[in-house]
Amino acid sequence: MQTTSRQFLLVFLTALLLFFPNTNAFAANENLFAHQNTTIPEKQNVENIIVMGGDVTVYGTVRDAVVIFNGNLTVKKSARIQGIVLVIGGSIHQEPGAQVTDNILSLAFDSATKNSLFIAGIALFGFWLARMAFSLVLLVLPVLTAYVMKQRIEPFARLLYRSPIQLLTVGFIISLSVVALSILLSITIIGIPFVVLMLLLIILIFIVGLAAMSMIVGEWLPGNAGKSAEIKAFTGTGVIIACVNLPFFGSLLLLCLLWISLGMMAMWIREKMDKKKQAL
Repeated sequence: MQTTSRQFLLVFLTALLLFFPNTNAFAANENLFAHQNTTIPEKQNVENIIVMGGDVTVYGTVRDAVVIFNGNLTVKKSARIQGIVLVIGGSIHQEPGAQVTDNILSLAFDSATKNSLFIAGIALFGFWLARMAFSLVLLVLPVLTAYVMKQRIEPFARLLYRSPIQLLTVGFIISLSVVALSILLSITIIGIPFVVLMLLLIILIFIVGLAAMSMIVGEWLPGNAGKSAEIKAFTGTGVIIACVNLPFFGSLLLLCLLWISLGMMAMWIREKMDKKKQAL
């Protein structure tokens, strides 16, 4: 409990220093916080040291953490640091004989680090932008499909009402078959265009299936009774997109939606063929 209280006090005072960076060095409960070059004499014993924008030289004893932002740390041979050492934006120099009993972490903003952070930032921004674009496409295409197809999309919705588990199972089997067929076709150059066409067909089927599922979800939402198919598809798609963007669960949901769409199209084609056979 005492250790937790000390850590909480350390975090609180660090945040205070960040909000008031011009604060002079002060000591509270044997914790030293400063915004200037700081030296701990050989016989001095402190709990924590937090310095922002200044160098620290330790001759004495630090019983817990040493945290430095934008400054360098020099640990003399007479020094003893019993906690973690964290230096951000600076370097660490430790003389032989100095005792540091915990981990030492240093993040120096040299060219390599800046380039890595820049590349990581660009990658994260690109991922976020791609995700936003994907969500926008998922929002627009099902609504347009519901508007264009109108009553023709209702048979797909009825299939989903009737046997969702069957559609999921059939779609899963079809997806495995598609993957196997794509691998076989990709072996030869002639088969690659067929793979591309097959993928485009799957995307089209997914959009139609998503439109049907969006209409069903939209019907479940309060206030949508008697609304047009486009309104139901729009509100339903919004709910689906929100769920798809959830971590971990969203990817699994998107995969299930694809399987249901494939199963929906397969069952619809089967019903059409059965009706033609009965007509003959």
